Amino acid sequence: MVRSLDVQQILLQSNAVERVQQVQQQQADVQQKHFQGQLAEEKRELREKVNNLEEAERLMIKEEEEREKREKKKNMAKRKKQDAAAGDLSVDEPLGKIDIRV
Repeated sequence: MVRSLDVQQILLQSNAVERVQQVQQQQADVQQKHFQGQLAEEKRELREKVNNLEEAERLMIKEEEEREKREKKKNMAKRKKQDAAAGDLSVDEPLGKIDIRV
């Protein structure tokens, strides 16, 4: 049979066991919330990285296009100068004598 002291001990221990179980359940909830928070932070960081990468790519493309435009302008200016210099030489200097006999 169960003695009254044993029942009394079990009742006293049941409160402690109940508290331990509550703490264990709360710990699981806290861990889950913490994990969700970390996951959300990682997702936010990844989105920012993607946005930063896309923006960086756009800027790089824009800079490259501007550089190409500047190079084209320089090349066109050089060609104009060369054409003008070649045209000036042909007008100023006689090419030579042509002897035509019939």
